[in-house]
Amino acid sequence: MKYFVSTLHRKQWPFWLGGLFVGLAEIVFYYHYDMFIVVTTGLAQMFAVTEVNLFGVDWVARIYEPGIYWFIIFAIVGARLAGVAEKDSRDWVHYDGGMLTLAFIGGFLFSFGTRLAGGCTTHHFLGGIPSMSIASWVVLITGVPFAFLAFKVVTVLGKGGYLRHQETHCVSCEQEGANYNYNPGYKKGYKPWKNPVHIALSLFLLAFLLVPLYYGLTTDIAGSFSQIGWSEIIWLAVPGVLLGVGIAKTGLGTECSVMAPESAFTSQDFYRRNGVPDCTYKMFRGMLPLQGLMVAIVTLNLFIMASWMWGDGSIPNASGEAGLYWGHFLGGPLLAMGAVLMIGCEVRTYARLGLGYSTALAALPGFYLGYLPYTLYKDTVDNIAFGEGLTDYITVAEWAADKLGGTEVTWAAVYSLAMISILVFTFVAARKFLSVRMRELLVKNTDELVFVASKN
Repeated sequence: MKYFVSTLHRKQWPFWLGGLFVGLAEIVFYYHYDMFIVVTTGLAQMFAVTEVNLFGVDWVARIYEPGIYWFIIFAIVGARLAGVAEKDSRDWVHYDGGMLTLAFIGGFLFSFGTRLAGGCTTHHFLGGIPSMSIASWVVLITGVPFAFLAFKVVTVLGKGGYLRHQETHCVSCEQEGANYNYNPGYKKGYKPWKNPVHIALSLFLLAFLLVPLYYGLTTDIAGSFSQIGWSEIIWLAVPGVLLGVGIAKTGLGTECSVMAPESAFTSQDFYRRNGVPDCTYKMFRGMLPLQGLMVAIVTLNLFIMASWMWGDGSIPNASGEAGLYWGHFLGGPLLAMGAVLMIGCEVRTYARLGLGYSTALAALPGFYLGYLPYTLYKDTVDNIAFGEGLTDYITVAEWAADKLGGTEVTWAAVYSLAMISILVFTFVAARKFLSVRMRELLVKNTDELVFVASKN
């Protein structure tokens, strides 16, 4: 047991365990707030505090009240704690200017996409899909082709080697020169604190965190200590830390999770021709990211279903009053492209900020600028994205009960069984492709499952 605890503390985890931590974070949040985790409005409020108090402008603050969202703070803290436990901050990972530019563009696209889609991929994939949201499925389905478009852009520009689940220094050293496991991020002698771009981006992050933190502790801005007290801060801190640790220990992200099934129809040679490392192909082909996502989805879905059926909670609405808008069709592609270009969805980016990844640092100012087309032209954007509702149904179960017969409870149970079936499929696919026993699949982390020892 002591060895097991030590291993969990010092090493990376398998995706399923990270997904369980994310699912538990969602449950804690839902239990207290009767809603799944929401983050993008809180992010805008924190940007509003910084812009008003440091620069005297109200580009974001004209729409979003300046405030602090403790969940984001603690998600970053949780990821940092995971890095400290492993003694491996990821600021050593080197990204060239081209990849940092793509990450910045990705942050912009993703941020604006959240305004059109009424939430980020965390909102829709980790919250909306467990809640049976029709809109969340639309965001997912419309986004997948554009995720592959962004994947193609990255590879055409020669950055495919950066598309990895997570770097650890010891594995990068061991795998240097290994067949087809390209890793341009591993650069001997690289000193991030001698890189002026890294320094500037790190200062931006500090301003983003410390300014809201100062005003959140000393004034009465939205979400401040004086407004909500320590009890509510703790209720936001617990899921924040759980989620930050779960993602930082695995590299789990919604973007790679929904892209993984396509690998079943793609040859390994395709990945190699595009400069994508073999570890990524094996990770995708083994359905490991999807495994983590489905653990998180099933964990929250079963808790929501139980709470709803017992009358202790409701099914959260991920889509607004009408259930589906044109904005969901427009925002899904932007979310997908942004997540791939950033090498991580929004909450994965928070975890990567905590770990020190430069792409996450570059995406953060892109996030800020991505809010501006919405805050500066809100009426026009709202009219296009949310002007007309497209359905009267919020959930899949509600639609099915009305159109196909039966009760909403029955179709909710069918939906849960479908989610469980997909989860089971991911484990079966991993065992078959990776040729491992179930015990190995449960205890070995992703690096141990996808890397080979052979070298050139």
